[in-house]
Amino acid sequence: MHFKFLAGILVLASVVFAVEPAENAAAVEQSPVVADAPAMESTPVAGDSVAKDSLPVSSPVQADTVAAQQVAPGLDLSKLTAQDTEDYGEYTRRIALLEDSIKVTEEALRLRMESATDILPPLEPKGENESDSAYEARQFQYDVEKHKAMREKEDAAAVMARLGEMKAAVNTLKKIQMEMFASLLVNTVPEKASVKISSQPQTLESPARFTQVVPESLTVSVNLDGYVSQNLPLVLKACENKEIDVTLVALADASEKAKDGWTWRGYARVSSLVAAAGFLGAGLLENKIASDRANDYNNLAVRTQKDRDAAEHDINQRQTLRGVYYGIAGALAVFGVATFFF
Repeated sequence: MHFKFLAGILVLASVVFAVEPAENAAAVEQSPVVADAPAMESTPVAGDSVAKDSLPVSSPVQADTVAAQQVAPGLDLSKLTAQDTEDYGEYTRRIALLEDSIKVTEEALRLRMESATDILPPLEPKGENESDSAYEARQFQYDVEKHKAMREKEDAAAVMARLGEMKAAVNTLKKIQMEMFASLLVNTVPEKASVKISSQPQTLESPARFTQVVPESLTVSVNLDGYVSQNLPLVLKACENKEIDVTLVALADASEKAKDGWTWRGYARVSSLVAAAGFLGAGLLENKIASDRANDYNNLAVRTQKDRDAAEHDINQRQTLRGVYYGIAGALAVFGVATFFF
């Protein structure tokens, strides 16, 4: 991996320096420097969440009371429980939405029940010194409180019924997900290897059969003493029964292959990359010498035509050498990268 990274750097550097605009005779004349334009600030773009957009209903609205909330009016349970997709994660998002709504509604119901008056005491009879108007006013207020208590009980009953429907919808979605589970059989050569998949905690011995596997992207890990471990990416679809075969490579065989590859590929790779780095450095040095030569000419108090011709000749010669060195460095770097694939 370190060699691949170094080779990539060398190839990129060779290309960048090779396409650098060549300096000509005009390089001995100083050019004005143009200030960099101010960077434009990017403005973040707000977007709706994926989970919300994927749902056929609106998110639950948190309310102060059950009456104001109207028992999660945005939730269409018939749409939420429809078996209309093979995306396991979509049903997980729907379950989360319902469970959030249930939690909010239960809390609102609890607050309402705490403030509700379950039993009103009997209305006290008219007092001896109480006027008719005062008694009638007291009786009217009593009737208002009694009616309010009855309404609260009716609202609570409706909310509890709606809660039951939402909990039933959660159970329906979980049953749909259970019907979507996949299975996986992993065979290995040799057998009795330890097999584990990323979505389940247990480790099985091959041939290993995993049931009730969530259909998603996962990794199959296979390990056996004396053999090279393998981690294989895999995608399981809904209701799929998949079987895979894994052939393990003995550590001794892998070591021999690596040793055989090093006899010529390894040395060729290292040699070419080291040489490429050397030629790249030589090209950078020639570029520095040409730049210094141009600066020396520009700093002369008196410039003659002879001085100008000598400076241009020297600069052009350095530029030619620079291009040759860059080209050789690029070719060696490409060769070094190619040894990884042949």
